[in-house]
Amino acid sequence: EAHDSARTKMYPCAQFSGSFTGTNTVYSYRSPDNFYSQSMMATRGKHEMYIYGGSKGNANPLPSGPYVARVEPGSLKERWRTYLENFNLSDQWFGAGSLLTIGDDLYVIDNTRLYKLDGTTGEVAGVLSLPTVGSAPEDSYFNGMSGWSDGTLIMKNLTREPGCTEPGFFALAKCPNPELAPPSTLVVVDSKNFEVLDSTPAELMVGGRITAAEYDGNMYAYLAGSTLLYRYVWDGENIALDTSWGPVSYLLPDETAGSSISIMGDWVIFMTNGGGPSTVPLSVVAISQADPTKISRIQPMPLEEGQVSYIPSAVAVDPENSRIYAMDPGPGKVVGIDLDPDSGDMSLAWSADQSTLSWMILIGPEEQRVLVATNIKTDSPMPNPLDWEAGPVGANYTEQAQWRDAETGKLLAASEFYSPMTTGMYLWPGYGGIIYDGLTDGGLVALKPLPSPGGAE
Repeated sequence: EAHDSARTKMYPCAQFSGSFTGTNTVYSYRSPDNFYSQSMMATRGKHEMYIYGGSKGNANPLPSGPYVARVEPGSLKERWRTYLENFNLSDQWFGAGSLLTIGDDLYVIDNTRLYKLDGTTGEVAGVLSLPTVGSAPEDSYFNGMSGWSDGTLIMKNLTREPGCTEPGFFALAKCPNPELAPPSTLVVVDSKNFEVLDSTPAELMVGGRITAAEYDGNMYAYLAGSTLLYRYVWDGENIALDTSWGPVSYLLPDETAGSSISIMGDWVIFMTNGGGPSTVPLSVVAISQADPTKISRIQPMPLEEGQVSYIPSAVAVDPENSRIYAMDPGPGKVVGIDLDPDSGDMSLAWSADQSTLSWMILIGPEEQRVLVATNIKTDSPMPNPLDWEAGPVGANYTEQAQWRDAETGKLLAASEFYSPMTTGMYLWPGYGGIIYDGLTDGGLVALKPLPSPGGAE
């Protein structure tokens, strides 16, 4: 889902196949098969690529149900598809869950169930019902999972106001009284024995995905609430709120709720204005795992008159280079931010004109990192994000993939523009320098930069 439990979004073994000094051409091709309502991709090996789809609750038209498909990386042809549920036969609220690989198995979280699939055949090897404390299962779906190094998984759900029938993630804002949504539930699962170990209600309904961390010999999980940051501790038997550390207040006036958390050494990193549009710039916030009173922030993307800040995605971080990457399509900027690993102080390293709604990923080795994300082209103003369905309706936009030198922000390569990707998702790194993009129309596109023929060095 985000490469690692810390949600760095850093894939050091993925390659940039272009030139760092000359010009590059991006070659692309599209799958002959359709993968409607894609959410994310995972690889188990060079020739083992999987797509999790059918669960975007704001897709238009709504999908019939969630599925996992195995795709041949070369041809992009579907090898098999396993459907997990038929939404036409239920009133289940649904949205994007998660997909990860552990050993030979695929773990898929969708709605209120965790599925275990055989990665070779697609056969369902197990189904685990997840508790939803305080919320009816039909008004709940789990929107992501993380885990610790011993294979223990942690996940949490979204809930909507009882009686509301609004579909998808934006039910959190579009239900008549979203503040009446019951608290989220945190659930801990043993992936080896495939059983629920413990669960506990959160302090409130939390929109952002959960992040696991291992720090100072302890296993933690972080959640950004609407105004407070929470840390939970797992002691091997129970998951409980860590009241010795927080909750920590993190918002400036007029900012909206924070995104999901990334872990960067001693620091918890996230950005604000993920809870809805704001007329003030977002903040990138760093809070010490050791001392919650040590808080640092930076507002690296100022707004011009009439601009609105809103980003449904989260930062990418590079702990080895002490660098954070953030974005905001309101001002149309992507930035690199340096973090002092001792003090937590942050400073702007570079800023570039680029407008993206997607998570950004980092590929390549420590000494030659490349930042990869989409760039939106539109001939009309971006509408209110809460009115989006399959994508920013009315924006009449296309999108391209861009590769930037992560150290300097220099644009290394850019694809042609094509139909937009699934909103709020991310470009998927594959083997051999290929980047994959899942589109709102169900298309799957492979993109690969190579040095241009005759390109100057």
